[in-house]
Amino acid sequence: MKPRDLTAAYRQTAVETRVHEADPHKLVELMLEGAIQRLRTAEACVASGDISRKAKAASEAGAIVDSLSGCLDFEQGGDIAQRLEALYDYASRKIATANMSNDAEGFSEVATLLSDVFSAWKQIKPAA
Repeated sequence: MKPRDLTAAYRQTAVETRVHEADPHKLVELMLEGAIQRLRTAEACVASGDISRKAKAASEAGAIVDSLSGCLDFEQGGDIAQRLEALYDYASRKIATANMSNDAEGFSEVATLLSDVFSAWKQIKPAA
C-alpha cells in the first residue's frame, strides 16, 4: 500500500470515529465543517483547473448542505429553522450554479455563509 493510501485510510478512520462518537450537536458541527472544507477545495480546484476534483467536492458539499436542511426541526427551531432552511436552499442552488459555471467566487460566498453558521453553532452549548 502506498503512503498516500495509508494517509487516506487513516484520515477516513479518524473521521468515522469522530462521527460515531459525536452527539447530534457535534454532528451538525462536523457536517458544516465538512461542507466548508469541500467548498474551499472546489474553489481552489477552479483556480488550478482540476475540474473533475472540483465537481466531486461541489457535489459532496451540496449533499451535505441538503442533509443539513433535512435535519432541521421546525417545531423546536421555529423561526431560526425556517431561516436556516432558506439559507441552505440558497446555498444548495448557489453550489449547483457555481459548479456548472466554474465560479470560484460562488463557492467562496457559500463557504463564507456556512462559516458564519458554523461559528454561531459552536457558540451554542447543548443542554447536558
